[in-house]
Amino acid sequence: MALQSFLKRQIHHLPVYQPGKPIELVAREFGLDPVQIAKLASNENPLGAPEGALRAAAAVLTQSALYPDNSGWFLTGKLADKLALQRENFVLAAGSNEIFYLLADLFLQPGTSAVMGAHAFISYKIATVLAGAEAIEVPMPDYKHDLSAMLRAIRPDTRIVFLPNPNNPTGDLIPAEAVLEFARALPENVILCYDEAYAEYQEQPADLRPLIAEGRPIVCTRTFSKIYGLAALRIGYGYTTPELAGMLNAVRPPFNTSIPAQAAAMAALDDNAWVDHCRRHNNAGLVQLQQGLDAMDLEWVPSAGNFLLVHIKNADKVFHQLQCKGIIVRPVKGYNLPSHLRVSVGTEPQNDRFLAELKCMIQT
Repeated sequence: MALQSFLKRQIHHLPVYQPGKPIELVAREFGLDPVQIAKLASNENPLGAPEGALRAAAAVLTQSALYPDNSGWFLTGKLADKLALQRENFVLAAGSNEIFYLLADLFLQPGTSAVMGAHAFISYKIATVLAGAEAIEVPMPDYKHDLSAMLRAIRPDTRIVFLPNPNNPTGDLIPAEAVLEFARALPENVILCYDEAYAEYQEQPADLRPLIAEGRPIVCTRTFSKIYGLAALRIGYGYTTPELAGMLNAVRPPFNTSIPAQAAAMAALDDNAWVDHCRRHNNAGLVQLQQGLDAMDLEWVPSAGNFLLVHIKNADKVFHQLQCKGIIVRPVKGYNLPSHLRVSVGTEPQNDRFLAELKCMIQT
């Protein structure tokens, strides 16, 4: 049976998300000891998760025969208290990434479009194309979102604008006032999906809650995968108007967040000291990487996340050479950046090792 002929037409043009290669796979491929591999490819927290979150997840494993609370009553309550909102403002997701697809399912179809930056997180484009809509990719001069150009790119058929802050993989941070001005300037029938995956790495991230309170169609998305170190548990959330939250919850897959994930997330939200510690560690790691790259005369893009985008000649070759040495970074050809690699901030020894190996490679 020619199953290919039954596929939706847009599937043939679907971009491919390229995840960071797992440690175990690289170990098998190159005959390496997994313990000695440094994974600096997926913007994970090298310090891991707070101890309280791990204990909370372990404590509920005895409930593994039960389905989770589909409403996430206790977690949404804690989020509501933390962000001064109501439970009705929230949607829980298997990582914030899932919300992009829920929005596309709700509002995108053939004959509609979504606007995004040309080097923005590729899941926006995948969700858009999968829904049969057109992805309008706006050029990003100097690797930054051009908000004026994004506004001009909006068409009558545009339903969603995706805006990450900071952006993955470029790391650019849009000033808070510029974000608010942009959100106010959007047509009232266009939804702003504001991706805050790296918000906790900022001392004072832009706050769109006042605009949400005005009833503007804004969905802010956050994740526990980054600074909270819970990537393996796949849990994130969005906050928006009660109307939009109700729509998202209506199409959300049932039981999409597990009991251990909800328990770990609640405990993580209580550990502000851990967030502060991880932020300080990340800032020091960024400086360490920047200084090391400067010493090699390599260009890098200023980043407000937990990663750096580095311009490297023969990037694909260097990516494979680093893997041979047990260091996993991320190629970004899928973001139209074939001469760059993205490196996540690791521990101080991991950063040193990456810089030392990279120096040897570019000198030979």
